[in-house]
Amino acid sequence: MQSTKQRRAFETLATRELEPLNRNVAEPLSVTKLSDFVDRVYLPFVKQQKRPSTYRGYSQVWVDYLKGRCQGGWLREVKTHHVQSWLEEIAREHEISKTTLKHVKNFLSGVFRHAAQQGYFDGANPVKLAEIPAFAPNGAETKPYSHEEIGAMLKVLSEPSATAVATAAFTGLRVGELRGLVWESYEPAPDEESLGWLNVTRSVWRNSVGDPKTAKSKAPVPVIPQLAQRLDAHRKRCGDRRTGPIFANSVGHPLDLNACYQREMKDVLKRARISWHGWHGFRRGLASNLNRLGVDDSVIQRILRHSTVATTQNH
Repeated sequence: MQSTKQRRAFETLATRELEPLNRNVAEPLSVTKLSDFVDRVYLPFVKQQKRPSTYRGYSQVWVDYLKGRCQGGWLREVKTHHVQSWLEEIAREHEISKTTLKHVKNFLSGVFRHAAQQGYFDGANPVKLAEIPAFAPNGAETKPYSHEEIGAMLKVLSEPSATAVATAAFTGLRVGELRGLVWESYEPAPDEESLGWLNVTRSVWRNSVGDPKTAKSKAPVPVIPQLAQRLDAHRKRCGDRRTGPIFANSVGHPLDLNACYQREMKDVLKRARISWHGWHGFRRGLASNLNRLGVDDSVIQRILRHSTVATTQNH
C-alpha cells in the first residue's frame, strides 16, 4: 500500500511536470503530436494562405492517406524511416501512382517546414531523404487533343459548350481561369490587322473567386481570329453583354464546366466517337495545334506565356 510520504512525493512531481501545461507555457516542441499540429496549426494556415482548391487537396491527402497513421506519434520524434515506411504502406494499401505519392510527400514536407518555422520541430526535415517507392505505378499523363479532334468537337457541340471548348483549345487557359473570364476582360481587335485580347485576372473554383494559379498566368492572352469570331457570336447570343461571366449559368454565375460536360457534352461526344480527356487536355499540344492553324510563332509565344520565341519553337 502506498505510504502518505510516497503519495505526497508523487503529487509534488506531477504538479511540477504538469504546471507548464496548466499555465499554457509548455514548449510546443515537447508536447505536440503530429496529428494535432496538422489539424490545429497547419491546415488552418493553408486555409488562410492558399487557394481554396489547394486547401481541399491538402485536406484530402491528410484524411485519405496520413491521418490514421499519425494519430499517436509525437511531432518531434518523426524520422526519415517513419516517412519512408508511410509512403510504402500507402503505395501498397491504396495502389496509387507515383504522382499521387509525390503529392503525399510534398504535403508532409510542407508540414515539417511549417513546424520548424513555428517552433514545433527542431532538426532537418525528415521528409527530404525519403523516396517514392519504385514499385508504385507511373501515373497516366493527360492525353492531348489533336487538331482534328478539336475540329470535330466544334462541329458537333451546341452552345455555349462549343465556344468554351474553342476558348480552352486556342488559349490553353485552366478550367478555373475559363470560369473566371468576364466580358470586361475581353478586348476585341480594333481592326482586321490586329488581334484581340483576353485579360486573365481571376480564377473561379466552386464558389470561390481568386487569382490565377501563377503570376505569369495573369498575362493578357492574344485572341486569334478563329476564337474571336466565336466569342463575338457568343456575346450576341447572350444579348450583347458587356459585363459578367463570359460563360454563365442560368442565374448569371460562372458556369460549372465539368457539370456542363456531364450534362451537355458527354453523350454528344460519345455518339460522335470523340474521346474526352478532360479540360486539361486542351493545354497539352496547344503549341502544335496553333501551329497547324497557321498562327505565327510570336503569337503562340504570347499565348503560352513563354519568355522567348525559341522556347516556343522547342516546345
